[in-house]
Amino acid sequence: MSLVSLVVLAAGCHDRVYDFGGVLKPFDAAVAPTDASTFEASALPDSGYDVSGAGGTAGAAGAAGHAGAGGTAGTGVQFCDNNAAERLTDPFNCGKCLNSCAAPNSTPACNNGTCAVTCVGDFVDADKNVANGCECEPSNGGVEICDGLDNNCNGMTDEGFDFQTDTANCGACNHACTYPFATASCVLGVCQQGACLTGYYDRDPNVPGCETACQKTNGGVEICDGLDNDCNGKIDLEDPGLVPATITCNSKGACSGTAPTCGGASGWACVYTSKDYQQIEDTSKGCDGVDNDCDGVVDEAFDIGKSCTVGSGACAGAGTWVCDTTKSPPTNSHVCNGKMKTPGVEVCNGVDDDCDGEVDELDSVANRTTDDKIVYNAAQNVTMFAYEATRYDSTATDHGFDSTRRPCSIPGKQPWTNVTKEEAEAACEKIGKTGSGWRLCTVAEWFDLCNGSGNTTYPYGNSYIAKACNGFDFTQPNPAATVPTGSATMCVSDQSTAAGDELFDMSGNVKEWTITGAASTSATGPYELRGGAYDIASFVDNSVTPAVTRAPGLQCDSSIPAPTVPVRLPSVGFRCCHTGPLPAQ
Repeated sequence: MSLVSLVVLAAGCHDRVYDFGGVLKPFDAAVAPTDASTFEASALPDSGYDVSGAGGTAGAAGAAGHAGAGGTAGTGVQFCDNNAAERLTDPFNCGKCLNSCAAPNSTPACNNGTCAVTCVGDFVDADKNVANGCECEPSNGGVEICDGLDNNCNGMTDEGFDFQTDTANCGACNHACTYPFATASCVLGVCQQGACLTGYYDRDPNVPGCETACQKTNGGVEICDGLDNDCNGKIDLEDPGLVPATITCNSKGACSGTAPTCGGASGWACVYTSKDYQQIEDTSKGCDGVDNDCDGVVDEAFDIGKSCTVGSGACAGAGTWVCDTTKSPPTNSHVCNGKMKTPGVEVCNGVDDDCDGEVDELDSVANRTTDDKIVYNAAQNVTMFAYEATRYDSTATDHGFDSTRRPCSIPGKQPWTNVTKEEAEAACEKIGKTGSGWRLCTVAEWFDLCNGSGNTTYPYGNSYIAKACNGFDFTQPNPAATVPTGSATMCVSDQSTAAGDELFDMSGNVKEWTITGAASTSATGPYELRGGAYDIASFVDNSVTPAVTRAPGLQCDSSIPAPTVPVRLPSVGFRCCHTGPLPAQ
């Protein structure tokens, strides 16, 4: 219920309106009322029994009222019950009806029938009197000063100041005791003149201070020291004979036009009064184009004039820091006035070529590198690297060195070797955004795509051809070694008669880590090696006529269980797979 006023109409009484200042609550009385009311508030001064109406009948609820003239007992309604449980918690009827806990600058509460308040804002209940609420608001940051106020709201005013003996606050705040050429003291809150300073005496007791003939100082030459050095009745700046200042004020930036100022006993000083001045320039005044600390450099806190870079990656442009003129000091800062370079085409090279904040992305058909070749096979519902995985910094003659980024699937590069099964899996999972679905290929996926649409023994057919894939025979008479991806042009696993679905080097070059089970087991393996490598030799099978050359280790069905411990070999690499096709976007 919102805060409302309750209108009570009682026979024989005037209408009254009471604003209870709180939420209306259900009746206290255990017996339900006879009318349609469902809420109560504080008791009303005239909410007792009907004493003047015509005789009514005894009500079913409530105590019977006094009998009217010629009538029977009427019905009484009790709006607030002093004995109700709500008297322990109702802040508007706390302990008893009509006892409101509302007090200034506070939120009222009723704790076990006793009023309590919670101060709002920074108000404090300094006198600990709940009835008057939170009467004190701290001033001067809550630090007590001599100003006649309770600054720290501890219930005391100007504590810590001795009005009885303090010459700066004698008898009252800021009432200083001073006398010309004489000492002063504060006794019981009253200023008293003390002894004259050396060389002075009190010539006229009716005039405060000590008057005497002037005694020349500084050889009679007027200087800025708060004294009448030449005894002409004029001190410092009043004296036309004042010796000019021997200091020079800074005239740069915000200090421009500042001249030395005589400070009396403190001597000459440079007082920089410009609103732009800062002793040490920082960012609090914003990038305002002013040399605030007068050192000859403007807005050094914002590196104005120093070189900066716009954007990041391959498209980052060079510039210099300038003040941001789209906002006004002190809310402004600096901006780099350079421009980014024109975005390029994204390729797998470890660089954000297209300047979209992503490097070598292979997330979707719309957001991917242009040089990675991947093939989707509907039968296995898998997208596979067309080439063995390479590092982004590999070349035709070098395997590359950076293993921290994702692998590439591009031709003409030395494959990524000397990699454990765990490292290979982790490398595939770096492709695209987290959870993009890239992983090592399963045995079933790898085998089905190796033998191509013809389900042949080797990628190229059923009979071994020494110079088709990079086994031991491929590079003879040269030493056996890895060759750039795709350079064994006959070693092609063709998935159909259509162009563009060919996979390369699935026999020879390097063995490839695969997942023995389904793709869902990729996080734990087990793993096995597939496809053979450059060091797998052939042999002549004389058991048949005519004899044939065979190389079982280079067949698509060749497999080697993975060791249980991590192993890195120059003849072992991998390629990556993605369940299903790449999404369009």
